[in-house]
Amino acid sequence: MPLSVPLLLVPGEPDRHYTVHLHRVFHWHTGAEGGPLTDVRRAELETRAREGLRTVSECIAAELASADVTVIEHPVGAEAVARVLCTEDLCAAVAEQYHRNADEDAEAEAARAWAATQLQDQSVDLLKLRAESEKARPGKTIAPQQEPRLRAVVAAAPMLDTVGELRALLEQLPDEMPLSLDDHHRALPGEPDQVHTVHPRLIAVVSGLATEAESKQPGLMLTQVYVPFPAEDEEQAAVAARDDLPAYGELPRAAYHLERGELRPGLKDVAEVLEELAHLVGEVAADFTEDDEDGSQLRVEAKRITHAAERVGKFADTVEEVAE
Repeated sequence: MPLSVPLLLVPGEPDRHYTVHLHRVFHWHTGAEGGPLTDVRRAELETRAREGLRTVSECIAAELASADVTVIEHPVGAEAVARVLCTEDLCAAVAEQYHRNADEDAEAEAARAWAATQLQDQSVDLLKLRAESEKARPGKTIAPQQEPRLRAVVAAAPMLDTVGELRALLEQLPDEMPLSLDDHHRALPGEPDQVHTVHPRLIAVVSGLATEAESKQPGLMLTQVYVPFPAEDEEQAAVAARDDLPAYGELPRAAYHLERGELRPGLKDVAEVLEELAHLVGEVAADFTEDDEDGSQLRVEAKRITHAAERVGKFADTVEEVAE
């Protein structure tokens, strides 16, 4: 299999990520297929090295670019190394997650040294290849085969509490992935003491709805979640990752409960919403003079809303829950 080496720093271009994809093959002088390294065998060795690079999935550079091949002869045989420079951010993110062994570390250093001599000219060619590819497939989307890896990456970070943790997650995701924010904060009902965290979730995003170009791809949603405190990290992460948490707010929480037939908690939240509305209307009424007709009417409405809140609250104590 090919080895992919991330280039973490390119002088003068700190925002661009590069990766060296390489594949090494061997030819031995002994054995059934051995023998001296003739011109024909050298060409076959170079071809095998180039073809090995094409196993890098979804990489334009590995599939289309002309690889640089070096043949090194040894007393017992020869080896060919095919290398290509890639500018895809996704390839760099995947390469950074791979843990190399000692032999691969030495290979990585050689790859970085090679890249330093190739970067200036070859990067221009690769950018042209990428542009041509994107013309052929406008509206770049995430390939379905990437979804398991993306899901695993997101699941590995159930709570994001710092900018650094968020940055580390985003660096592993494709630049073209859609990003959205949850409409509500969420919390576990009945928890008296909670602290907030940010939970990332992979969702399905549909584009071009009801058209011939309709498509679905994974997107990232960020949700502010309140988790129990004090509690172990594992317990907090388990709460943050739940997909059934109601919204943290009386009105959306009331809708959450009522839609599920949970009348008592739903009506209690409705009563709290009415109390807040009565208080708000009462504050507005206080800005009017006693003799102002609008002010008088606002005070009447505030009292009516207060009475409605009291009635709903009492009803919540006696109502029968809807049977499941």
